[in-house]
Amino acid sequence: MTHARIPNFSQPVPVRSTAPSVAPRRIPVDPRYLNLPNEPVPGEIEAWEAVTPIRPDTAHSRYLRFLDTAGELLAAAFIIGGGMVLTGLATLL
Repeated sequence: MTHARIPNFSQPVPVRSTAPSVAPRRIPVDPRYLNLPNEPVPGEIEAWEAVTPIRPDTAHSRYLRFLDTAGELLAAAFIIGGGMVLTGLATLL
């Protein structure tokens, strides 16, 4: 049966050098791509666009949001009303 080696904590810890022993390896880049204009990358957005919702404020978009809200309210009324009707029927039986 082998045992785990217990480190000797009474001895100082050896100091490792933080300087790299070799320079980091550079990835070769095609020189044709070095002189490209500074254009935004597709799919990259600005910081304010990530936080601010961008909605067109036209009559058509307001109409769809109104229909969506009206539909949600109508569905909630039917669910609550249906529950009240079913509860009333259960008490009659």
